[in-house]
Amino acid sequence: MGEEFSALIDVFRSDSRRLVEAIDEAMAQNDAEKLRHQSHGLKGACINLGAADLAALCADIEAIGRSGDCGAARQLLAPLRCEFEAVSAALDSLKI
Repeated sequence: MGEEFSALIDVFRSDSRRLVEAIDEAMAQNDAEKLRHQSHGLKGACINLGAADLAALCADIEAIGRSGDCGAARQLLAPLRCEFEAVSAALDSLKI
């Protein structure tokens, strides 16, 4: 694997970890617009790397944020974190 792909993985992990935390914070603050915005950003990053299951969770959270009901998204936070860690581990296994 090239250095460029390795750098892309590092950026994804750093940025996406920040976005997961921002999603959690938006839920805690009951901020539906922030929830929608942050989950949309994470979804795009996941799509770019082919992390389809994580992108699907983000799409679900984004839709909930769009509806304005942050409470409904809380049940997806644990699966989101779990899938994020699985994707991170898979990406780590690709790095040299």
